[in-house]
Amino acid sequence: MFGFQRRVVVAVVIGLLVLGACGGSSNKNAATTTTTAPTTTLSPQQNKDAITKVFTDFFNGANPDLNAKLQLLDDPNKYQGVYMKFANDPTTGPELKGTSVAVSNVVLNSDGTADVTYTLNLNGTPALKDQMGKAVQVNGQWRVAGTTFCDLAALGATTVDPACA
Repeated sequence: MFGFQRRVVVAVVIGLLVLGACGGSSNKNAATTTTTAPTTTLSPQQNKDAITKVFTDFFNGANPDLNAKLQLLDDPNKYQGVYMKFANDPTTGPELKGTSVAVSNVVLNSDGTADVTYTLNLNGTPALKDQMGKAVQVNGQWRVAGTTFCDLAALGATTVDPACA
């Protein structure tokens, strides 16, 4: 896992360096240095594995670290209130402790997103089969799309949380 994280960090740093190099400069005498960076692009299978892992970690009810799981959403600050509401609710909170997910298909899209087919399990039993979700890249890291979380949060809800509107 550390190798994967290292490759992602290197990719992000290289991306920032490339973006910084693309910034305009009005100094026509500025020196330009070209370096060759090692290839850090993940293969399609490595991307699919990373997406599967982020979904598995996010829906891992056995992990009590709510903040760590919240960070796996594409915009943790936006969804924090609704996430904590469900996690700490006397009805839904205990149910979340028994959740797990099985990812059955990941389709990578050219826009830095992925379509994810998954089954949400409750205490080891499939509760919601073949759900369609999204993963998005944020700063070179795959995250569960907030829309995926909101779709599940809306099940049985009488109102929509403003974060999910």
